Amino acid sequence: MTCIRPPFRLGDGTVRDVVAHLDRHVAPHLAPDVSNYAKGRQRAWLEIEAPLGPTQPWRPGLASKRLWPWLTRVWQRFHPATRPQVGLAIRGDVGIAWHRDAAYAMNAALIVNLGFATFEIDAERDSANGRPGNPLWLDLSPGDVVAFDCKHQHRVINADPARWSVVLWRMKQFPPAPVQPVAIP
Repeated sequence: MTCIRPPFRLGDGTVRDVVAHLDRHVAPHLAPDVSNYAKGRQRAWLEIEAPLGPTQPWRPGLASKRLWPWLTRVWQRFHPATRPQVGLAIRGDVGIAWHRDAAYAMNAALIVNLGFATFEIDAERDSANGRPGNPLWLDLSPGDVVAFDCKHQHRVINADPARWSVVLWRMKQFPPAPVQPVAIP
């Protein structure tokens, strides 16, 4: 996989439906992000809350019988032989600084973007933390879906206050015991 693949765009009606679902069923579960890279950001984990560090526990995420199957179909447009295992729903205008995703995640990641924002990724895999060597950027519109290698440094800036996004991953590390997600519509 290259560091980023060309996006495809969801239809306007689909974007409205997904945003309405997130507003109604996920927004009540939003919590402040604990990442040092995204201070002040609001987020909710889907399926399972993955640890962002070695001492943090695995926790329940939200399981939506409507949203998760749809997200799986979107994922499979880029990765037809697999399914996502964890997701993060993000709301608002707080972006995230240059970072690589945590150790639980495999390289392949997907952003389902539901608002305006700029996504940047470093074409160089091994550049110094916080100092991308060859940054590329995409100005994202509502409905843009982007597959990328989350082990390349990346960030989101200029996010719209009404923006939702959902980031999906497969895991290379798993909880030592099953974690039951919290069911939502």
